[in-house]
Amino acid sequence: MPKNKQNSELYKLMPISMEAVMEYQKCEIGDPFVIMLKVPLDSEKFIDDHKHYTKSNINVCYAAPRSAKKPRDWYETQLNVSSEVRQKKGYPFKGIPFFVVTDDGYGFMAHTTSANNKQFAAVGDELILGRWIKQRLVTEGLVEPVQNTLEDKERKGMITREMLSSYGCNAIAFQKTSLMIADPINSKNKYEVWTLKLIMVDDE
Repeated sequence: MPKNKQNSELYKLMPISMEAVMEYQKCEIGDPFVIMLKVPLDSEKFIDDHKHYTKSNINVCYAAPRSAKKPRDWYETQLNVSSEVRQKKGYPFKGIPFFVVTDDGYGFMAHTTSANNKQFAAVGDELILGRWIKQRLVTEGLVEPVQNTLEDKERKGMITREMLSSYGCNAIAFQKTSLMIADPINSKNKYEVWTLKLIMVDDE
């Protein structure tokens, strides 16, 4: 993250009033882009064959640690966008930040990144998306945060389809609005505003 932006509130998880959220949502334009939350069934959470999402996407915290001395943070999340969605008109250009406003009253800077522009991520903090998604499940009593994922042998902290179904979501939708927002540190820097929602769709 550029040094002149690292202290900007836009690059942190900031609260937004629900009144403001509704106003942003009224300004949505075009169609939403949908990211499926790929997770295993509860009966599949020990199947590490790279096909059941036990160590990827929202459960990437259970993948091999980057350092032998430190497990991955439970809130770490990597959201991959399907090629079908990425090919749709209006999909964000790689690495160009935009401000997202969530359906439950938060805002932060995000961008699309990685090879083939396939990842949707918060800018500068790989835990923000996980905090936004997983904390909602925690609040509903569907899961508890895990302090050390390497020691979670029963994988009680692994997100499953049953958990998401109980909450009422299995995907994320992000959609452009007609609005722009100025950086409070440097008003010359203006960013597109997008909305972000947890939704339930037919994944078939």
